Amino acid sequence: MFKRRKGYTIEFDFPEKSTCNGYSVTCTYKYNKKIDKYALEMELKNKDIGDSFRIDRQEIDTQYISGNKDNIEDNVKRIVQQAMFSGFFDKYIKRYEYTVKCFEKGNEYYEQEYFKNN
Repeated sequence: MFKRRKGYTIEFDFPEKSTCNGYSVTCTYKYNKKIDKYALEMELKNKDIGDSFRIDRQEIDTQYISGNKDNIEDNVKRIVQQAMFSGFFDKYIKRYEYTVKCFEKGNEYYEQEYFKNN
């Protein structure tokens, strides 16, 4: 069996008065020895649905951030706060909500088809 280390993970809940209310962001960071920085990946999660929408390398480049074991979590928190205040997550939330609406419409259509035929 092969084991793969994926780094360390922190989840931040967005404040109620923010444009990201109802969501959290999961941040996974992993130290890269070659460049002496941490790779940071983020994933949005809708707290009502419990599903997540990955912000991956196809959408944005992995961020490489400076830090050490003592301050890396504070650095990640500052990046998340800055991203939230700048509206960075807004387009991902809109895309997530659009995807959920498409799923619901498709599911509704197929349920109607199923009940029509049964």
